[in-house]
Amino acid sequence: MIGPTFLQNTNTTNNTTNKPNKEKTSNKSKYHDPLNKGIMIALSNSNEIGTAISDIAPKLGAALWAPTFMYLGADIYDKYKNDKDNYDPSGKRAFKRAIYQALTSIVTLPAAIILGKYIISPLGKLGKSGISGNAKDEIYRHTRNIISQAHGYAFESSDNFKTLIITTLENTIKSRKNKRDTSNIISKYYKKIFSSRYQLLNNDEQKLIKFAEQNAQKTYEIFEAIKHNDTQKVPKKILKMYKKILPKMKEMYNEADYSYQATRNALMEYQTSLIFKNKLLKTISGITVLFLLTKPVNNFVDKQIMKKVINPSIDQIANTPIRETRLRKIFNDMRINTPNSADKNENTSAPQEKLLTQPELKSKAAESL
Repeated sequence: MIGPTFLQNTNTTNNTTNKPNKEKTSNKSKYHDPLNKGIMIALSNSNEIGTAISDIAPKLGAALWAPTFMYLGADIYDKYKNDKDNYDPSGKRAFKRAIYQALTSIVTLPAAIILGKYIISPLGKLGKSGISGNAKDEIYRHTRNIISQAHGYAFESSDNFKTLIITTLENTIKSRKNKRDTSNIISKYYKKIFSSRYQLLNNDEQKLIKFAEQNAQKTYEIFEAIKHNDTQKVPKKILKMYKKILPKMKEMYNEADYSYQATRNALMEYQTSLIFKNKLLKTISGITVLFLLTKPVNNFVDKQIMKKVINPSIDQIANTPIRETRLRKIFNDMRINTPNSADKNENTSAPQEKLLTQPELKSKAAESL
């Protein structure tokens, strides 16, 4: 009777001692990365937002890269010092984190955003104009430049203004064709990819001329409306710009036609506003790509690239014995080829011993004695 009761008592004590352990393990909170919460996430994505808005706010877009690099430095240092909630410094873990952050925040997501922004431009050919968004921007810039350089006769009639715009545009297209055809292959593809210099050449010339003519007609109508004080036909932003700059032009030109100068500046602002609309469309496209692809890209890099390619490679390199590495072999060869310190001492001490044991020289007088 003693045995079973003893066993029973021990079982009860084991059960009572095991229950708190289970409760402890169940009550143990799940680890949450302190750098993956709230404002920290915004800091990590600030460079991607900067890439998206770089067209409409280039200075702010460039400045938004600074918080991201600060976050990346803090995140890599945190992963170096701690293994989740345990203090365990590891350079290998920090190196893996640096590669992950570089692939996601610096390379893949910004590239996807830029691609999403520039996909919008070719889609413009599906519209009524039949030309790309970048080509429209080039026509707006061309019209703005002509307005800034044109003399008074250009605004005497709608036909004069449209003829000037179309003629100069045709000359611009011809000159760019000649430059493209005569330039070398490297320069040609560089300007095609990294600049908008050849955007006009990637569209149908007749459609470009038609769109430029329509834009010139609308611009001249605004000029006539400002001239006759018909404010209903003038866009609010352009009218505000005209009223703001009119006193400054009056001070500068005195008795001259200051109203014409203010109108010309307002028309240039009108072309700038049209360019801004295209840039805003690109920005919206970039932000959309950012929200749609951030999580899929992070998961793909983490589960496919890091876990299947990068992490095993780093672990293999780290676990390889140093004796088998080529660097170790080079060091061993250098050690074999270099003479030992003992040999050096022997070689250097030999001449000294010879000098010490050298027979004493006797003079001829002493020998004769």
